[in-house]
Amino acid sequence: MVLILGAAQMDLEITGNRIGSIIFGSFLFFFGLPFTLVPFMVLGEQGMLDPDYPFQSLFMVAFTIPFLLAGLFVQFLGLSAIMSTFRSTIDPGSIPRKLPPGPDAISITEHPDSGYLGDYLRQSEAINGRDWYRKRDSAHRLYYYAQNEGGSPGWSLDDRDDSGSKDWFDGGWFPYDGFELPMGRKQWNVDDGQWVLIQELEPTENDKKWWQ
Repeated sequence: MVLILGAAQMDLEITGNRIGSIIFGSFLFFFGLPFTLVPFMVLGEQGMLDPDYPFQSLFMVAFTIPFLLAGLFVQFLGLSAIMSTFRSTIDPGSIPRKLPPGPDAISITEHPDSGYLGDYLRQSEAINGRDWYRKRDSAHRLYYYAQNEGGSPGWSLDDRDDSGSKDWFDGGWFPYDGFELPMGRKQWNVDDGQWVLIQELEPTENDKKWWQ
């Protein structure tokens, strides 16, 4: 019963967020529309562009360009907010795996937050078409975020339970649009660009049984 109520509450929250994004995106789009139309309204007036007065005509063109750019930028933000609601409807677990399964286990031996240090085991299912790893006896995990709710694609480290649709990265994120794991020592977006070291780890037989 608790799980059912929790899932229903999560679905209600997701629906509310999507409706809010659509309303906010629509507001931004129509807020920017008058700015976008300024050049057409001003320059469309008879006599605003007169070859006999080139400097005045040039001034009017230059005057309207900032309004046009500002309007287009705000409208772009509005459309992006609306489109993000449709991207978030994709179930991260339904995306086929892009590559054969990777290492059974990995180890994070360098991270500014000691809570993320330790051994991580590959889970049997995929998230966003990639392997994902959970730290042994912990909620800390490494997974790929595929712009499900906007933002940028890349690998995320987080300690909250989610299907992979949230743009969560409490432990930092590594921008990447490929398929492979971010193995090795790389500079992540965590604590002003700290280094994170990820290495392949040979799992024990108990570890293999744990995730299988």
